[in-house]
Amino acid sequence: MTPHHATPSKKQEVFRDMVLGTLLYAVVLGFFNDYTDVLSTTSYSTTFAVAIVMQALTYVTLMLKGAVVKRHNQKAASSKLLMVLSVWLILFLSKFVFLAVIDVIFGQYVEISGFVGLLAIIICLTLAQKAVEYTYKRLSD
Repeated sequence: MTPHHATPSKKQEVFRDMVLGTLLYAVVLGFFNDYTDVLSTTSYSTTFAVAIVMQALTYVTLMLKGAVVKRHNQKAASSKLLMVLSVWLILFLSKFVFLAVIDVIFGQYVEISGFVGLLAIIICLTLAQKAVEYTYKRLSD
């Protein structure tokens, strides 16, 4: 019997990305909490809740970035510089939104050492995601 390799639906892909992203955030945040002064949380439950919030914020940020890219790709080539600047601004300012949302939701239960600390967490997460994606592609038939 041959295995059934159905192409996943868009909803399945979003679900997979959200679950995997949340789990990766939980691992990265857990390591930062345990081994650095960049992040301090009161419990693992709080760390996991932060992972869920950060994954949701990342998803919204990437959707916004994608919408800007799509909009600018439909325009003349002269708008490419504006597109690059817009995407950079979205990605840069989103980190401040992350910090504000985490502070509002978690208050004293979570301490992040500011923008640079959050940037370090996000860089580590991005590297972990790339490693997972690379491994996943290498394991294909």
